Amino acid sequence: MKIVLVSDSHGNNMALEEIALRHPNADLYLHLGDSESDSYSIYPYRSVRGNCDYFGDFLEYLVIPTPYGNLFAQHKPNVNSKLLEDNQVRIFAYGHTHQRKFLNENGLILVNPGAVTFARDGHDSSYAILDISEEKVEVTFHSLDETFLKNNNF
Repeated sequence: MKIVLVSDSHGNNMALEEIALRHPNADLYLHLGDSESDSYSIYPYRSVRGNCDYFGDFLEYLVIPTPYGNLFAQHKPNVNSKLLEDNQVRIFAYGHTHQRKFLNENGLILVNPGAVTFARDGHDSSYAILDISEEKVEVTFHSLDETFLKNNNF
């Protein structure tokens, strides 16, 4: 299963479109909040609600089955461990911090794709690709070209 994972695009829908065009064979396009858009404007992405999302009817979190186990997606990095346990979560994806992260913490995969707009970790604006099998989760981070961002006023 291939998932394109983005977060914190803050109105930069052209970047979301560019990312989807770069990865046309993904099984799922997942936005981890702060799109500052509605669901129609960020199609084909499914999204959770971020703290800057005032449009649309996004849910606070999503639980998505994958070959590796359930993926739990929400915007902020803090989550009730009972909620993860109750949903048998093996992958926790979040945004909000604008910082890339990939960590295996006692069997729970934590992943943050960074930020499409306004990265805060010294990297370019970024997103992640998750390649998920029954045995493992591989994460690769990708950057948006600075020329693309400048030409589109971001």
